[in-house]
Amino acid sequence: MVDNSWVKTDRSTSGSSQSRMTKTKVYLTVAVILAGAILTIALNGLGSNATQYRSEGIVVDFGDYYTIWTDVDFNVTDDPVEMLNNVKSEYMSSNFDYTMEGGTLTDVKYNGTDYPNNESKKWNLWHVTDGEFDAVKAESYDIKASDYTVVMWAYTTENGKPMPAVDATGTSIYGYAEPDNVVTLSPVCTETLNSVGGVQKIVGTDSYSNYPEFVDEGHKTGSIAIVGSYTDPSYEAIMNTSPNMVFCDASTYNDIQMAAMLRASNVNCVVLYNGEDINTILKNIFITGTSMGFGLGSQAYIQKVEYSITAIQEKVASSTGMKTMIALSNDPAPWVAGEYTYIDDIIDKLNGSNVFGDLKGWTNITPESISQKNPECIIIIDSYKYSESEYDQMLNILSHEWKSTDAYKNGNIYLFCGDLGELGSRAGPRFIQLMELMGMAIDQTAYEDDPLPKAVGNDYRDYLDITKRLG
Repeated sequence: MVDNSWVKTDRSTSGSSQSRMTKTKVYLTVAVILAGAILTIALNGLGSNATQYRSEGIVVDFGDYYTIWTDVDFNVTDDPVEMLNNVKSEYMSSNFDYTMEGGTLTDVKYNGTDYPNNESKKWNLWHVTDGEFDAVKAESYDIKASDYTVVMWAYTTENGKPMPAVDATGTSIYGYAEPDNVVTLSPVCTETLNSVGGVQKIVGTDSYSNYPEFVDEGHKTGSIAIVGSYTDPSYEAIMNTSPNMVFCDASTYNDIQMAAMLRASNVNCVVLYNGEDINTILKNIFITGTSMGFGLGSQAYIQKVEYSITAIQEKVASSTGMKTMIALSNDPAPWVAGEYTYIDDIIDKLNGSNVFGDLKGWTNITPESISQKNPECIIIIDSYKYSESEYDQMLNILSHEWKSTDAYKNGNIYLFCGDLGELGSRAGPRFIQLMELMGMAIDQTAYEDDPLPKAVGNDYRDYLDITKRLG
């Protein structure tokens, strides 16, 4: 998801010039993001094996975002089977025990819960090869942990996968000491850290991080330093905060490059994945909590999100979602959400269909394609703080192609602006609030008794129900 939270527009600007300014700024933002995405793929190894952090130890993965880590000196043993004894010793046999039958791990007991092999789930040994991102099931137990980035015993279904074990540069997320001074280099990183309960550790952020209020106040008082912009972090400013962990955002190339520089200076870095879908956002929450030593915090937040998703989907289950377009401005040729955006994922979960789901990522479209696709619902995500009268003015200056759509004819054009616009531009843990509000726009029959206003901004919390009740 494109973070265009930095887009600011002068209220005195006319509608047409405002549209041109927004278009230009969105172009710049998306250009930087796309360049970062391409370079991420090409240069994800910027932290080469010589500079990447390698943790020595073993993971026991119980599934459902619940894992434990035990430090093990590879000079003493790098046999994954023997390492289970280290786990047992660290957590004491009263809390952790395991059973091997015929040379196969068949059962693990932890904190009073039994995890036995059965028809649905089994224990297997997995590893992540250096330079790779996905865990692979080991063909036998006869491997050396030191040969891999991470090795884990995981309790999964037959076709299931373990929890994520490496960040967006292929670096292990395990084995870090709990940090005292943390720096975050994007609003997504900042909000993700907050979601797992680690916001009090922050000593520096990018200049666009403004949520939660603790961070905004910290900027004003000077207790939290500003270490550069979203796309241009400063190495010197970061180092001046004496960080022992920095969270970077893989959606920008400069963050990946900065992670390599900081790792070369012996500063621990975790690079979060570009939030292309909901699962990736949840993965980033897990990665953040795990690397911070706040694993229970990430698990608790993810459970709340999953409960909320289920509750929202139940709310709209009997509703038929509309053909929807999500745009970053009211420009005649706007940038819209396509496939591989978490917005597209949300639309799908709300029974709707993304009219530009055949495109990849955030894409600049032609005016004619809006008429051709003919969306029934349009949601504009813009951080500009519109008033109700300005919303009406915005409708009046829409291009002919916009006005030819069923969305315009039936009054189904929504403006998510101000604080909600910023929230909507960030592929972070608050996406679930955006999902609830989008459901009110896309599945209107489910909300006939309490419809959503056509323009929602700083007051967006007033219209939340499910996510507010679930905290």
